[in-house]
Amino acid sequence: MNKEQEAAWAEAQNISIGEDLVAAAQRQLEFLAAVDRRRWLYDSPGLDRAIYRYKTCWLPLLAKHTEFEAPLVVPLDCEWIWHCHRLNPVQYKRDCERVYGKILDNKNVISSLQTKSENKSEKIWTELYPNEPFELNYGDISSDINIPQINIDESSKITYDLISAAKRQTSFYYQVSRPYMSDNRVLTSALERYKGFLYLIKTNKEKSINRFCVPTYDVDIMWHSHQLSPVSYCNDLINLIGKVFEHDDNDSDRSKGKKLDLGFSKTTEQFEEVFGLRYWRAGVMYRGAVPTALKSVPVLEETSRSLLSLDKSSRSFLSLPPTMVVEVFLEVVEAKDAQINENEILYVSFTKKQDLFFGGDNPLSIFSFTKEKHIAGFECEPTGDLILTLIAKSPNSKLERVIGTTSISLEELTGPKSNLSMQKWFEVKSKDWIFKSDPVNLHVAISCTVPVRAPVLLNMVKYDGSYFQSFFHSVYGKDRNNEYGFVDNCGNEVIRVQMRDNDKGSKKEVGGIITDSRKNVLLAEGNENKWLLNQNCNNFSCTAEIKANQDGTYTCELKSDQVVKLYWGKRLEYEEKCCNNHNEGSFITAVEFSTESPYGKAIALLDIKSKLIKVNKEWFVLPWITLSFIFMDFFDKQSNSIKEPSITTINEAIQLPNTKEKIMTNPPLASETVPSKTSSGGCGGGCGGGCGNMKISTSAASETVPVLKNTVGDCGNMMITNSFASESVPVMKSTAGGCGGGCGGGCGNVISTSSVLKTVQIESSAGGCSGGGCAGGCGNVNSSSIASEIVQTGSSGGGCGGGCGGGCGCN
Repeated sequence: MNKEQEAAWAEAQNISIGEDLVAAAQRQLEFLAAVDRRRWLYDSPGLDRAIYRYKTCWLPLLAKHTEFEAPLVVPLDCEWIWHCHRLNPVQYKRDCERVYGKILDNKNVISSLQTKSENKSEKIWTELYPNEPFELNYGDISSDINIPQINIDESSKITYDLISAAKRQTSFYYQVSRPYMSDNRVLTSALERYKGFLYLIKTNKEKSINRFCVPTYDVDIMWHSHQLSPVSYCNDLINLIGKVFEHDDNDSDRSKGKKLDLGFSKTTEQFEEVFGLRYWRAGVMYRGAVPTALKSVPVLEETSRSLLSLDKSSRSFLSLPPTMVVEVFLEVVEAKDAQINENEILYVSFTKKQDLFFGGDNPLSIFSFTKEKHIAGFECEPTGDLILTLIAKSPNSKLERVIGTTSISLEELTGPKSNLSMQKWFEVKSKDWIFKSDPVNLHVAISCTVPVRAPVLLNMVKYDGSYFQSFFHSVYGKDRNNEYGFVDNCGNEVIRVQMRDNDKGSKKEVGGIITDSRKNVLLAEGNENKWLLNQNCNNFSCTAEIKANQDGTYTCELKSDQVVKLYWGKRLEYEEKCCNNHNEGSFITAVEFSTESPYGKAIALLDIKSKLIKVNKEWFVLPWITLSFIFMDFFDKQSNSIKEPSITTINEAIQLPNTKEKIMTNPPLASETVPSKTSSGGCGGGCGGGCGNMKISTSAASETVPVLKNTVGDCGNMMITNSFASESVPVMKSTAGGCGGGCGGGCGNVISTSSVLKTVQIESSAGGCSGGGCAGGCGNVNSSSIASEIVQTGSSGGGCGGGCGGGCGCN
C-alpha cells in the first residue's frame, strides 16, 4: 500500500456497522446448514407451505412481538423464507411498511437452532394458530392436508416473489459450506473486506459512477449477515450513502462479457487500485455448480427409521498419521530493481520441496510486466517454504538466467496469529550476487485457507511372483489367490491384503497384514461375489454382494446397519465440474447418509482403472480398503468386461436397509475418459517430487482431459498440450469466482500449461451486482504461464442462485 491506499483502507475500516457481523455470520452458516438438511424447503410442496406459514402466521406474530416480553423463537421453515425475504432489503422494507407500517426487525428474535426451549413461543403460536404446527416437518407437507386459511388479507399484500427468491438462494450454502468458512480468522478478514466493499460503493456514488459491484463469497456472507438485521442495515446504509442499498440476485448469466462478468472484473480492478490489496482470495471463490443430488427425499424419511450412528471412536488397526492441506493462491505483483537486457522478460518459477500435494516447478508471470492478472492456485501442506526463483529469459532464445531466489514460510502464512494472507516485498538473494546499491525485490500476494485434514489417498499395487506365494504360505499355512499392497504417496506400503482359502474350504477369506505392526487381520469372509465384512473393519460390519445382470452390467449391493451406499461414477463431492462425461467411467463412490447428511455425503472413491482409492473419513479407511480389494479381485476375474467399452462394469445400486428397493442406472464404460492424475509414474520411496514429467497430448477436438483436483500422488511435473483450440483441459482444481446462490463472482480454472514458456492471458471474468446485486462470473486461475506466445483462455461459468452450472474450462 502507498500512503493514499493506506488512508483509503483506514477510512473504510471506520465505516460504522450496528451489528456484530462475525457472530451473525457464524449463526447464518449454522442456519443454512440446518436448512440444507431439509431440502424439501427448496421446492414445492414444502416451499409453498413454508411461504404460506411465513405470510399468514409468522409475520403477523412478529408484528405483535412488542406485546410479549420473552424472546420470540421463529420456526425453522418460516425463518428460511424470512431469510430470503430480507436478502432483498428494499423490497422487504416496502412490504413491511405497506402491510404493518414499520420494518419488522430481528431484535429479540431467536432461531430455533439457538435455543433448546421453545415452550413459550410455541404456546403463543398454538393459541393464535391452533390448527397449524409450530415446527413444520417433512411429514406435514402432504398435499392431502387441509391447510387452514388465516390472515389471507394481510398475506396477499406481500407482493415479493418469495418462491423465486428462495430458489435463487438454494445454491448459496454449497458455496460457503467449506469447513473453514466459520473460522474466526476467515470471518474477521471478511468483515474488513466487506467494509472495503462498502467503501467502493460509497466512492462510486459520490463520483456518480454506475458500477455493478460484485462480492467474493467471504464478503457476501458478511453482506447477507448485515441484511438479516434489516433495521440496522437500513440505518447503516442510509448513513453511508443516503439510501438503502439494493441487493440484486436476479442476474445469473456468468458468460464472458456479460453484466456479471464485467462487474466482477471492474470490482477486482477498483478494489486493488484503491486499496493496493488483492481481491481474489483462496477458499472464498466460486466452487462451480452444486453437485447433482442423489436423493430428492431425505433418507431419514425414506426409511421411516432413525439413522444409526457408527461407533467411529473404535480403535483402528491402521496407524495413519494425519496430514493437513491448504489451498493457496499466489500472485507476483511486481519486480523491482532487476537488471535485465532490453529484450529480456522476467518471470517467477515457484516450487515446494518434500510436499505430498505439490510437485515440480511452476512458472508464473509478473503483473507489472504483463499487465494481466495471473494467479496460481494449488494445494500443499501447511509446512515448509515456498521457493520463488526470479528468472530472466529472451523471447527468441531458450537461454535463461536465474537472478535469484526468495522464500515464503507456510508456517508464518497459516499460523494462529495470521489472517491467512500476506502481501509484501521479498528480497531476492543470489549466490552470484554482484554488488549494487539496490537489491532486487519481488512484491508477492499470497493467501491460503485454514489447514484441514487431507483425505487418505492410496494406490493399489498388485503383487505377483513365487516369493510372495511362499511368504504367505509360511504366514498363513495356505496359499493366497490374489494380493494387493496399498501404498501411500511416498511409496510406503500401509497394508497388504490378500485372498486365501479358509479352513472350511467352501469359502474364502480376505486377510491383511498391517505393515508397521506386522499384525495379521481377518477382514472379510465369503465367496467371489458375496462377502461379509467383520468387526475388524473399525466396527463397520456389512454384507457386500456383486450381482451380474442379463444386460452385461453388474449391481453392487451394500447392506449394513449404517446407511452407507455405493454409486457408480463420481458423485457429490467427487463430481467433476467441467462436464458430466468425467463423472462416469470406472469409478465407485461410497456415500454416507446420516442425521447430519440426510441427502448423502461422499466419503470414499475407487478408481477401478487406475487402482486408486481416496477416503475422506478416517473410520472408513480400513472398510474401504477391504471393499476396494474385493471389487478389484472380482473385476480382475472379469477383465474382459473392463476392457470392452460397450459393457458397464458396475451400476449404481442402492440397497436400503431392511427394504427391497433398488435404483439402477446403466452408464457406458467411459473409455474416452483419461484420468491422468493417477499416472504418477511410481513414487518409489521418494516423497512428492522428481519422478519425471507427465505429458498428456490430446487430438480430438471435443476430447476432455480431466486431472483429479487433489494433487496427491503427483510426482514431478505435468505438461498438457492440446492439438485443437476447442479442447477443454480442466487441470487441478476449479477455484475462482465470487459470489453465488444469487451472489458471487466468477468461476475459473486452475490450469497447467506447457513447460515451454508461454504467456497465457487470463481475463478475470466473474459476476456482478447491479446496485450491489450479486451473482457470479467466470475467471481463470493459471498455474503456469510465461513468455512470448499469447494464449487467451476464457472459462465459461454457470448460472447463479437456483441454477448455476459450469462450462468446461478454458479453450
